[in-house]
Amino acid sequence: LIVTFPDGLPQQQELVLAGELASRSRAPVTGNAGATAAGQPMLRIATPLQLGNGIEGAVVIDVDAPPDRQARIIQLLRWGETWLKLALQQHDAGPDGAGLADVVLAGLEQDDQDAARTAVLALLPDRVGCTRVSLGRRGNQRAELLAVSDVAEPDRRGSRARLLVHAMQEALDAGRVCCWPQAGDSELPSAAQRDLVEAAGLNGVCSVPVSAGLRDPLILVFEFTGTQRCTENAVVRCEEAATVIAPLLELRRIRDRPWWRRLGALITEGAALVVRPQGRSRRLLVAVAVLAFVVFAMGKGTYRVSAPAALEGAVQRAVVAPFDGYIERAAARAGQQVAKGDLLARLDDRDLQSELRSLLAEQEELSKQHGQAVAQLDHSKAAVIDAQLTQARASLNLVEDRLARTELRAPLDGLVISGDWSRSLGVPVSRGELLFEISPLDTYRVSIRVPDREIADLAAGQQGELVLAALPRAPVRLSVTDIATLARDEPGEPVFRVEAAVVGVAPVLRPGMEGVAKVTVGERPRWWIWTHALTDWVRLQLWRWLP
Repeated sequence: LIVTFPDGLPQQQELVLAGELASRSRAPVTGNAGATAAGQPMLRIATPLQLGNGIEGAVVIDVDAPPDRQARIIQLLRWGETWLKLALQQHDAGPDGAGLADVVLAGLEQDDQDAARTAVLALLPDRVGCTRVSLGRRGNQRAELLAVSDVAEPDRRGSRARLLVHAMQEALDAGRVCCWPQAGDSELPSAAQRDLVEAAGLNGVCSVPVSAGLRDPLILVFEFTGTQRCTENAVVRCEEAATVIAPLLELRRIRDRPWWRRLGALITEGAALVVRPQGRSRRLLVAVAVLAFVVFAMGKGTYRVSAPAALEGAVQRAVVAPFDGYIERAAARAGQQVAKGDLLARLDDRDLQSELRSLLAEQEELSKQHGQAVAQLDHSKAAVIDAQLTQARASLNLVEDRLARTELRAPLDGLVISGDWSRSLGVPVSRGELLFEISPLDTYRVSIRVPDREIADLAAGQQGELVLAALPRAPVRLSVTDIATLARDEPGEPVFRVEAAVVGVAPVLRPGMEGVAKVTVGERPRWWIWTHALTDWVRLQLWRWLP
């Protein structure tokens, strides 16, 4: 559609091209429009129009103005576009200039369906331009009155209510809008509408049924009195209002139903979706997938108890301090591999060496005295010196033994798993103090920390696998050998120590490695494997709270 002012402008094709360019680019387009009779240049400006509701176009003007006024003219044209948008919105809003948005918001803000129904019906008469609005619903194949806009609780037994119900039923039976007086020469059924108008002294009535998307159709009856008339425009407004409000009220009713009714409705809708012909292949695939999942869940699976585990040596030999002393040298530390007899550490022997020299000198002196007593035939003195000599030899043997034990050597081939004295030279140690722990590298055991809720499923002799964090691609086979009878308190929940032996040929292992062990208990239904933790917890909570 092209409109020009004044009519019959020259260069109309150029104006059309400028308007199409502005509309496509969605931006103002400017250019030179020639010159006036006085020889002054003309400015051509085209701006796009986007008024909403699919209304688009462009405005093109030729104006006698210098180029520096271009921005001002474009701003004036944009203000005109805004004014047109407001004018169209007011035209579409209704008699009082307000649309149905506030009616919908008022219904949504209420707490229940009764309050929402009251708020919506109270606002509708002003928005539509009528006197009163009544709401009804089809129930048991008959219409029933639910609410009236200006009545808190309608008298459903009164004559006015019966006339409203008849008008609603007439619209339901016809399946379309019924009005009185009718427009033109329409032969639609309207006897009930006429009876309501004549009995209530109305100027007109319009009954609008809404069934699209609703399980139980709703009917709104709009009554007109005084200066109000049931014109064609009024009927259109009534239809628009009913189409917007009916779904809102139905949604509020559905949301406020008890949970068991909502569940029943969902089951019914699901059954209807299954039996309808549309999308049958898709539903068949879903049904097959669900059936396959159910069959898989009901089948047997391997039930395994999973718990964190650590690798330990089957034998651990301790190296302790043989006497009180000081660390002179540390030849090994934790993490080093040693052979039997290798030096681990040496204690300071300076005090023992002094004591040894003193005892040797004493022994030599006593030997001389014993020889002299024997030469002088002093048997009593010789006996005393012989006893002293025996005592000196015993002390000497003790010191020599302690000197031999100043060197701490590995009792077996293995790995030092604890003890690092390389940075503690000269530190005093006490007799019996643990200095080193050595574990062999050919025999291991697995320590599994099993939670107390699963310890009842484990027994000696069960098989399993251990996956270590350091060797995730080399699982280690194991066999349960012992289960502790007492739980250890750890953060979170008590755990039991379960010991297992490594079975078969194992990869390169080291004591202290950690991972996850899974012990095979037996065959169980898969659904039980997936849900037993939850069901056990629920059973415990019920036992705790039920009397």
